[in-house]
Amino acid sequence: MNLNEFRRVLKQAFFVPLLALLALAGVLLWQVTDAQMAQRWLEHSDRVSTHVAELERLILDQETGLRGYELTRDPIMLAPFKDSAGPIDAHFDLIRRLVSDNPEQIANLVRIHDRYLVWLGFANNLLSTPNPASDNVQNHRAKDLMDAVREATRTMSQVEDKIRRDRMAHAILLERRELMVIIVGALLVGIGLSIFSLTRLRQVSRAYQGSLDDLQERSNELFESREWLHTALRSIGDAVIICDAASSVQFMNPIAEELTGWPLDQAATRPLQQVFHIVHERTRKDAENPVEKVRRLNKVIGLANHTALIARNGTEYVIDDSAAPIRDKNSNLIGIVLVFRDVTDQKRTEAALIASEKLAVAGRLAASIAHEIHNPLDSVTNLHYLLANETDPQKRAEYLNMAQQELKRTMQISRTLLNLYREPNAPVNVDLKELLEGVLLLLQRRLDTQGVTVQHNFDGNFVIEGFPAELRQVFTNLIINAADATGVDGTILIRMSGVPAEEFHGSGVIVEILDSGPGIPDHAEQKLFQPFFTTKGDQGTGLGLWVSMGIVQKHGGTIRLKNSDDSDLHGACVRVYLPARTLATSSSRATAHVG
Repeated sequence: MNLNEFRRVLKQAFFVPLLALLALAGVLLWQVTDAQMAQRWLEHSDRVSTHVAELERLILDQETGLRGYELTRDPIMLAPFKDSAGPIDAHFDLIRRLVSDNPEQIANLVRIHDRYLVWLGFANNLLSTPNPASDNVQNHRAKDLMDAVREATRTMSQVEDKIRRDRMAHAILLERRELMVIIVGALLVGIGLSIFSLTRLRQVSRAYQGSLDDLQERSNELFESREWLHTALRSIGDAVIICDAASSVQFMNPIAEELTGWPLDQAATRPLQQVFHIVHERTRKDAENPVEKVRRLNKVIGLANHTALIARNGTEYVIDDSAAPIRDKNSNLIGIVLVFRDVTDQKRTEAALIASEKLAVAGRLAASIAHEIHNPLDSVTNLHYLLANETDPQKRAEYLNMAQQELKRTMQISRTLLNLYREPNAPVNVDLKELLEGVLLLLQRRLDTQGVTVQHNFDGNFVIEGFPAELRQVFTNLIINAADATGVDGTILIRMSGVPAEEFHGSGVIVEILDSGPGIPDHAEQKLFQPFFTTKGDQGTGLGLWVSMGIVQKHGGTIRLKNSDDSDLHGACVRVYLPARTLATSSSRATAHVG
């Protein structure tokens, strides 16, 4: 007998007796239900008899009150006659409902009611006659009418008594049958279960030794598999820590021992927070325990960016890792496996590349900004000369106003340049329309020199949470790329509009930058966001789109770059999606031309 047959026998040993008992219970339930129904019909007959007797008593009370009034002429004697009228009608209605399924009793009740109404009419006629004279004719008439009522009531009671006797006999029969079914059923089920259990126990006994052999073989295979898995985990290139559901360390491979500074024999059974001490690289606050985070989110998780591991000796590593739950066959969490690696050198390299790209952006803007500032300063110098030699107060005021305007323009350009790399420590509210207008102001001289026409169409003001300097860097890169693609006398269109939650992962804002250039070559589509890939030859670093994508993803958005399907501009189309934490309070539409 194999394991499947063994399980089948065990299931039979459990379910067959259960089904037999359920069948016996069903038969008993049927008998009990019949007995209870018979008992309810007995109680029903008792209720009918009780209410018929009570109805007869109330009618007799009315008759007694009427006779007392005839003898004494005292109105007080009519109290039983009047008080019984309402209960009598209520009893007629109640009895009618109780015997509604018995035509014979309904006929008897109608007969009682009709005869009662005749007597009641006689009684009311007697009471309405002023100073009625009592005579034997009236008394005999009243007696005959009441005797008819009593006879009808007695007939109905006798019929109900007969019905009750029949029902009692049926109930006794059901009780005897129920007792017989219990005895016979118990004997049959007991004998059948005994035979069945004996045969199944013999099968189980024969299969027991075979099952033990199978279990021993499986145990050996499991031990070998565990040793193989243990060796594989120790040989893996990333650090691995396994802990139980209580956050106690159970296993560490050599890489994890090296990074944490804890040997496995010392770290075993210690809390994970003590061995795997992680903090935020910038704020220095303790990071959330991965076990608690996995338990809370109930899925595979990755640690937040800028997570640093502090080793036992104080050495600090920037790490990138993930944690996954370990579950038993019932999907209960029994532990987690934590995989991490040292990315300190990688992060430093990326930071250096990003800083290099920032310097490249600043270099590309330097000449344009210097020219932008130089022109208004020349104007201020000339106006200052004119002010020194002008005696007319009106012209002096005009020259002074012109000088203030030029100085205000110079200060605006200077502030925009400073804001390009002034970075707050935490995300702030950023007005995208104002940010884009500032970027266009910085690039205006370059675009004018190249003869590029910039049209912008902003469908409302959108405010998001982010880092304004990084976003300025993104849009500066994208607009410069579009200007380089258009060449001389080209056109750039910048559009900004809201986007519903269905198109992306949430509601937000889309900024589109379209150009009139030749578009994206087919061979370049798959490499656009890779570092050091450029289509500009020696004129590009190949880092602009890569850095821009990282910044936008940091803000929870994405960049999509494809050839434009616009009817007027057939070049490239860059779509920047940013999730809108806060939408603007006003809506405006503007179009401007620079060139």
